Amino acid sequence: MALSFAVIETTMTPLWDFGWFDLTRFAVNGSAGKRQDSSHVLREFLSDPISQRSFCDLGHWGESVQRHGPFPHDRVVVEWFRAITPEELMERIRAVLDDPEFAEPPGAEQRRPLEAWVETVDARGDVVFALDAPEQVHARVDWDFVWMVYREFVSVSPNRDELSVGVIGYD
Repeated sequence: MALSFAVIETTMTPLWDFGWFDLTRFAVNGSAGKRQDSSHVLREFLSDPISQRSFCDLGHWGESVQRHGPFPHDRVVVEWFRAITPEELMERIRAVLDDPEFAEPPGAEQRRPLEAWVETVDARGDVVFALDAPEQVHARVDWDFVWMVYREFVSVSPNRDELSVGVIGYD
């Protein structure tokens, strides 16, 4: 039997004028034998209908929108996700938040949820993945032009019973 996933909590923090940080925690359900590898847990999550979400609206995880962010849901593959360290996660987050293209970076209050998540990931010893999707046009949906920023990170807890998806977006 495949793994199943249930939303524990979703929070959204505004960043910039049309930007946000969306963090969702999922319970990973299934036998310990099926949860032995973090990459396998991620693969199962991406193939599960619950991983559908557009992020451009306040829709729920698992709605049949046929998208995962700016990508067709059926095209997102685990090979697009690269394992990174918590330090690299923080570096990537800071690179987005401190991008000089934005006249005003997010304030300290807006940054706190991102920093707290990275601290939790680091303290627990989660395995972290960063989405490094290909740039080919066929990998994105038709309205890709609305996505000015889309950075996705996934963390899997050490015993692989929780998976979190953090997305920084600007549309």
